[in-house]
Amino acid sequence: MYRVQKVLSLLGVFSRRECEKKIKLGLVKINNEIAKLGSIVSLGDKISYLNSEYIITERLLDIETKILIYHKAINQIVSRNDPQKRSSVFDMLPDVNGKWINIGRLDYKTSGLLLFTNNGDIANRMMHPSSNILRSYEVSIHGTFDRKKMELALRGIDIGNSEIGKLVEVTPDSLVHNKFLIKLKTGKNREVRRIFSKLDCKVISLKRISYGVIHLGKIKTKCYEYIDPKIIEKLI
Repeated sequence: MYRVQKVLSLLGVFSRRECEKKIKLGLVKINNEIAKLGSIVSLGDKISYLNSEYIITERLLDIETKILIYHKAINQIVSRNDPQKRSSVFDMLPDVNGKWINIGRLDYKTSGLLLFTNNGDIANRMMHPSSNILRSYEVSIHGTFDRKKMELALRGIDIGNSEIGKLVEVTPDSLVHNKFLIKLKTGKNREVRRIFSKLDCKVISLKRISYGVIHLGKIKTKCYEYIDPKIIEKLI
């Protein structure tokens, strides 16, 4: 027997925390009855959420955790549904038992490393602010990014919406003017672009090249590689 939130997490439907929120809202049912926190499901039971149903079988519970690196291209969205019918990263991923969950996002004009897993708990743990995972980006800008501005970015700067944007490290490129390797430990929406905008600089190109110990390496654009889940366990 399993708690319903664990089953939905194994299936990649939600993280356990998200599942608890859905249960409190009365959106999850077990055998057509509204589930409660801590509700137990057994083999043969049916879990329903909105228009989706899951019959609990041994095969369904025997889900192997899969994790992959995907090299996102510019002008791809990180969403399954888009009214504008733009190219989605999900269209390029292989089939998986459960469903792919993106670990963080990259905006439409940002390229580089994206992580996906079918394990909701792992996704939630890696995205949680407490994970403190270092992300690295290559960024090219227009404008003057002098020592004073660099120190402001490293100290932390108000980027609006009651949020502080902060870089952990900045390394100028030795060959290309106004190109930098930057590192940060947070994943706020469009954080890098908002930091530079506040410093009167415009981001021309932005590419994520690593997420903790995981590096993009030589993976070609719009291609993916599986990685060993043990690497993720060490990371989190």
